[in-house]
Amino acid sequence: MAQRRIRAVLFDMDGLTLDTESIGYSAYLRAGKKFGFQVNERLHMDLGGRTESEIIAELKRVFGDDKDIAGWRAYINHQKDVILHERGRAGKKPGLLELLCYLNEMNIPYALASSTRSGKIHELLASEYLVHAFPVIVSGDMVAHGKPDPEIFQVAASRLGVNPQEALVLEDARAGIEAAHAGGFQSAFIFDDVSRLGTLGEGYPMLVELPEPREAGRLADFRPKDLEEVIPIIIKANA
Repeated sequence: MAQRRIRAVLFDMDGLTLDTESIGYSAYLRAGKKFGFQVNERLHMDLGGRTESEIIAELKRVFGDDKDIAGWRAYINHQKDVILHERGRAGKKPGLLELLCYLNEMNIPYALASSTRSGKIHELLASEYLVHAFPVIVSGDMVAHGKPDPEIFQVAASRLGVNPQEALVLEDARAGIEAAHAGGFQSAFIFDDVSRLGTLGEGYPMLVELPEPREAGRLADFRPKDLEEVIPIIIKANA
């Protein structure tokens, strides 16, 4: 099949645009010790891209609904804020500024499509002076269904005035890649490896088998190592 043109780019935020997955995973590790839950990168990847209510539902499925999932999750979210305050900033992912500059130079429209609520998106972007970097932002509280439902990408593509087939979704989470695939979008999977931060092998066990994190890339059209490597993908598609 011939390569489709890329007329727009849709960015995920957590772990793709900003280095927030390391913050989130560190929060899971801290909270896991306090509440007695096992934590590893498979769990973290499984939860990526989901809305808050969907995360809680999935944690109940993984650990059982007889555990204090709501309390654990609330503490995780608190620790995310604590760790962000400790760091002072979220951190940009490698190649972000190069890709944004390229898209602006080529007049290729782009949007941020994140399951995170709008207030938190603004806070995180502000920590990196990126509040005005994305002309279109679609947040998790603007749609009825979170990833892996494609709604958030469909809304973003509609606001940019492009068809899904000609939009490239950039994702680091399995749910996001599945959403792109379901919606007929092109997709690029950029793996965000948090395993270097360690795991928790003691505590409440996981009751279901979760996928290996890198398997998310199998559904993607492209697997660049960072955001800067997206540039030649677009150049080739539009040649």
